Amino acid sequence: GTSPFTIAQIKDVFLSKLVLDYDYVFCLTIASSRSPIHENATKASFAILSEYKAIRAKAGVPGPFSLRVINTQNLFAGQAITAVEAVRMIKANPNPNKIRERLDYLAENTYGYMVPRDRHDLLGLAQKKGDRSVGWVMAVLGTALDIKPLLRAYRNNTEPVAKMRHFEDSVEKCFGYVSRRISQNGLLTPTLSLSYGGELSEMERLPGYEPLMKLCREHKIEVIKSIMSITG
Repeated sequence: GTSPFTIAQIKDVFLSKLVLDYDYVFCLTIASSRSPIHENATKASFAILSEYKAIRAKAGVPGPFSLRVINTQNLFAGQAITAVEAVRMIKANPNPNKIRERLDYLAENTYGYMVPRDRHDLLGLAQKKGDRSVGWVMAVLGTALDIKPLLRAYRNNTEPVAKMRHFEDSVEKCFGYVSRRISQNGLLTPTLSLSYGGELSEMERLPGYEPLMKLCREHKIEVIKSIMSITG
């Protein structure tokens, strides 16, 4: 299991290091509806901004320090979109206000999708966190019929938006949907994030993966791939 940093722990990370190394920090958190980390970071920010001056002065670091806590309103792979865009903008035009406005806008318009392989695991973890979006009856029925829910994270809400048969088929349909969005509508930022609960070589062999990668190359979309975190 995992647990979020407390207010005191977040404050310590900033005051012991970040306020000395940087003048402006963007703290991007998981959806506030899924974890208290956003609330903790927001509360810690008040203490950080009121105590940093003496610490910077003692270390001989001139100028003010600023901090912005941003709720990505998403989770897992969906969090990567705002992080990648933040790095891209810092390199291109390090204007904190423009970066903040852009990240807030992207957070409102980022979609994260998940196809779980095992509904019983999903159910157990969801119930532990007080999530009722996947019920016990549906979990048993889904296992018997090999029905997989397609879960969507969007604007701080997570919910099943489709039911599909078999894991590989579900993944292929999800990849296909992403491909259509790229072809027909385009993306607000040229970034696609993929996270897999296992070796990435397994994900790369899933149906629909190669056509999606080909399309991303054609449209100059950067694909960020990672092994899913313990929480994910």
